[in-house]
Amino acid sequence: MTSDTALRHRATPAGPDLTQRLCELFATALELDDVTPDTDFFVAGGHSLSALDLAVAVEAAFGVRVRVRDVFDAATPALLAARLAELVPGGGESAEPAAPLPRPTAALPGTGVSEATRWLWLERQRGEADSGAYTVPCLLEGEGAVDPDKLGAALAALARRHPALRTVFVEAQGEPRALLTDEVPPLEVVDLRGDEAGDTRFDSLVDERLTVPFDPSTGPLTRTTLFLRADARWSLLLLADHLVCDGRSLEILATQLVAAYADPAAARPAEDRPAHRPTGQEAALDHWRRVLLPPPAPLPLPVSGPRARRAGSATGMAVREIAPDQLRRLTDLGRRHHAGAFVPLAAAVARTLAGITGSTDICLGTPVDRRARLGAQDAVGFHVATVPLRLEVREEAAADDLVRQVAQRTVDAVDHSEVAFDTLVAALAPPRSPGRPPFFDVWVALYPRIDTGPCAPEGIALRGGPIPQRVGMFELSFQFVEHADGMRLWLQYDTERYAADTAERIAGRLGEELARLLRDPAEPAAEDAPARRAFGGFRFDA
Repeated sequence: MTSDTALRHRATPAGPDLTQRLCELFATALELDDVTPDTDFFVAGGHSLSALDLAVAVEAAFGVRVRVRDVFDAATPALLAARLAELVPGGGESAEPAAPLPRPTAALPGTGVSEATRWLWLERQRGEADSGAYTVPCLLEGEGAVDPDKLGAALAALARRHPALRTVFVEAQGEPRALLTDEVPPLEVVDLRGDEAGDTRFDSLVDERLTVPFDPSTGPLTRTTLFLRADARWSLLLLADHLVCDGRSLEILATQLVAAYADPAAARPAEDRPAHRPTGQEAALDHWRRVLLPPPAPLPLPVSGPRARRAGSATGMAVREIAPDQLRRLTDLGRRHHAGAFVPLAAAVARTLAGITGSTDICLGTPVDRRARLGAQDAVGFHVATVPLRLEVREEAAADDLVRQVAQRTVDAVDHSEVAFDTLVAALAPPRSPGRPPFFDVWVALYPRIDTGPCAPEGIALRGGPIPQRVGMFELSFQFVEHADGMRLWLQYDTERYAADTAERIAGRLGEELARLLRDPAEPAAEDAPARRAFGGFRFDA
């Protein structure tokens, strides 16, 4: 094993018992009844974040240091058991928990915040804090005969369970501090059942609520609205400030809300779970220095106006559908490379950007869910890190080679995600261009569909997901959102920098690149590639 992928550990058991225990841990992470020693984790439905869950579980079970890279390289119980069995006592550091953080100074209000939360709070101070760009929106369609009082009680129980839902943030000595309050956000009920224009009013009422920003210093930082609609329909709008909520939090809230509606006792405090031992700030920074230095040059993107204001101040949306069959084939392509659908989607985005800019050095920004590392799998809050994915994209390269590269870079990013983005920028000190963030201009994210399952008798069910915002944080954001009939691309673009037809062409180019990935992923197929420089436009690269 190389030093880059070696396990650092204490002694571990070997033989059939180890393999059997790993089969049990694989099955749990994959949510399957059982697996065999030869079950490939990724072919069976795993991806980089569920691989992190598995790595944490192995670490807790055996007291060894396991990275996502190790699951990536040894993807079956038998292979991972063989890798663990190679280890010798005293060969490296143990998987003991990291030392606790120092207690905050008593004179300061509240408690300190994580580095990721601090970065997000500072970003708000630098930009237009009341723009609504930091609102996390989710619209869910309900099933079952909902009782508003019962739903409100379930929502209040969740607020008591999750401290993040009752937290506000104040400034002390130039730094954010988290204050826990006793305020339980109420449920708003809007009855549209007798309104002939109910559906039209529903759309406008949702839009109105999306535009109302949160004030982190006063709270509450969540708002929930129940819309009662004609024909026994109802919808639930969940809005939260990004400081206390992320994409995974929406799924957790929906699932636990359904459970608490059926049984208030289900809203008990979350169980403590083992946290993954961090790589360490310096080790992680060393990794990012190798990947990001010298820094990538800014992409010559086809903007039509100067970068005068902060990115995302006003945005438009270009929308494309990804059919169920195409999504299935993309997922299969990802699994061949020990990944999920995100990896081939990101590969197609990288090829799109290479095609329209002529660049081979493409750097994308993406979020990484760090719950498994923090032992907070079922916790609501801001538990994501921003990581760069730097890729070499060459026209002559086979699609399989690019997908493999994206998969490996994603795994390494997850393994080294404990460094907050502002810490990373401060340590690496890349050149800064006005109106442009360091390292990347383009954001890529995937949002799974929320589905709480069948509706139980006397219960409710919720289905839906995130909804688009009018403002954003980046000048180009590729947002892939799963829905009941496949997947949808929302290409959110800054309307002061990109013309609408330019954005539509970028979205169309992405569709061509997705088809190209699937046509023959093992071959370059250069003759079938979309023509480079599909469009031009004035460029304002300062």
